[in-house]
Amino acid sequence: YSEECSKIAVSFSILPPVESALINTHNSFSFQYGKIEIRAKLPLGEWLVPALWLKPKYDSYGPFYSSGRIVMAMARGNGNLECDGRDLSSRTLEAGIMAGVKETMAKKMVELKLSEGWHAQFHNFSFTWTSESLSFSVDGGQENYLFKKGQNVKDVIGFDGPSVPWKNGTHIAPFDKEFYISLGLFAGGMTDFPDSCTSGEHPKPWKNKAVKAMANFWQAKDQWFGTWNSEDSALQIDYIKVIAV
Repeated sequence: YSEECSKIAVSFSILPPVESALINTHNSFSFQYGKIEIRAKLPLGEWLVPALWLKPKYDSYGPFYSSGRIVMAMARGNGNLECDGRDLSSRTLEAGIMAGVKETMAKKMVELKLSEGWHAQFHNFSFTWTSESLSFSVDGGQENYLFKKGQNVKDVIGFDGPSVPWKNGTHIAPFDKEFYISLGLFAGGMTDFPDSCTSGEHPKPWKNKAVKAMANFWQAKDQWFGTWNSEDSALQIDYIKVIAV
């Protein structure tokens, strides 16, 4: 028995009100270095988050973020979302790398703005990954480097110390191993929406560390559920290509 496979609703500890989706190629395809291109249309709808990731095939440097994660494209689904003075709406695209030890995680992200929003049409999201560098581009545009030749990843993301598990890897560790493709869509969560966020006229209806976070999110459904629809709120994938470089 575990909460992951079985749960009984008790008082404010409700059953998850939204069913998310995740598919991956863990058992069918992984690669180390190359160019990956995903043509996708990102979702529109309050508190929706698309997940287009590359995740480690093996926990070579440890579990969770110890073995790294590459975020290929993420734009929150809110049409208007302000958090601590920042525009984190569907007009803001984020892509980058994450790595860390246990609960401590560091990252380097690139932000690109689009006035019509990243949900309005399909875009080509590309990563070029070699043993020396990793760069990101959209629709064949400018290459945005997450790390370049000669740079150590731990220095780029600002993560160092005696507990760093990557010291036995190359200078780009943990991004020097096989990764697989993971695609999904989820709602809410505890990491992607700061508690200071305001969506349109409504403040974010839950606190990330609150015991009643899930219940509070669901109780405010009249504020956000009407912004979801079957087509625009879906994560739509046209194709994925991986090419040797």
